[in-house]
Amino acid sequence: MKREDVHERVAQIRRLLDDLWHLDTVQAAPSAIVLAGEVRVPIPDFEVTANGRLLAAGYNNAVIEHAATLRSPWRVMITVPIARRAEGVPWLNVALFCATVASTILMGGPAFAFWFLTILLFHEFGHFILARKRDIDASWPYFIPAPNILGTFGAFIRLRSPIRDRVGLFDMAVAGPLAGFVVAIVALAVGMSLSTVAGPSTEGGVYLGESLIFRLMSAVFFPGVGSEQNIILHPIAFAGWAGLLVTMLNLLPLGQLDGGHIAYAIFRKGQRWLALVTMAALAAVSYWWPWWLMWVAIGLFMRPEHPPTLHDEAPVGRGRVILGIVALVIFALCFSPVPFRFEP
Repeated sequence: MKREDVHERVAQIRRLLDDLWHLDTVQAAPSAIVLAGEVRVPIPDFEVTANGRLLAAGYNNAVIEHAATLRSPWRVMITVPIARRAEGVPWLNVALFCATVASTILMGGPAFAFWFLTILLFHEFGHFILARKRDIDASWPYFIPAPNILGTFGAFIRLRSPIRDRVGLFDMAVAGPLAGFVVAIVALAVGMSLSTVAGPSTEGGVYLGESLIFRLMSAVFFPGVGSEQNIILHPIAFAGWAGLLVTMLNLLPLGQLDGGHIAYAIFRKGQRWLALVTMAALAAVSYWWPWWLMWVAIGLFMRPEHPPTLHDEAPVGRGRVILGIVALVIFALCFSPVPFRFEP
């Protein structure tokens, strides 16, 4: 739907209901228009009258919800779905995925490509499935092929509808890292069992950083390995290592990253300060790994603070707070100050 059509619909609904409520929030996306405000009449009267007027105007699929908060018990939300053409085959997504399959095979081999893309698929479909479950219109995953050591810049989904509350935001955000982390641990375990140990090398190469979880897995599979020895990772283990790296980066509490979504769902406005502290810490750690400055720039580009949801005061509950702590622990376990380095 064109932007002018959306504005026209919003103006029409405003005229229809202006005497019944004070409209203060409008969010429009390709799949829905969501309006929120405080009613001037009792809630039951508003629902009956507003429904009648919207039906008469042709909005027979509009949904009216009581969105009370502690500060505003008279708050109401109206969702007007926008008819969309049935989705066909997402050819762009398919083409990008095929290109990413080719680029990851080229950079790491078939075994690496299979396991690493499986990690990314679980991560993205964790987001996708929970987004659809929470009535958030999400696109199919977009994979990004790249000529780097992983063969890709990762993947993402586009959100095409407003996020209603922090519960939906949290569930959608946390599902991806948790799903990807589990598969990454499996890949790392399988790959470690196929890896070997070699003595000190006089040649250069790529040296991978060791997160806490990576060190723990190394100790389990290679007890007694000395500091002068190197673990030569099997491609599957390298895929697991890469999956842990992607999980960690996504859990940074910045803007539109998964960690930013999770932090906002739990802390609301406190997420902004957490993001600023994180960027300051990354700037400090960049003394040892300059690439962290790129993530500081990404955080600034995305804006450190997270935008509010429509029904922002709805609580997320203790269970989700605990799950958020689990996500924080996973971030700590996967973090490495120097993820990798090149030595000539």
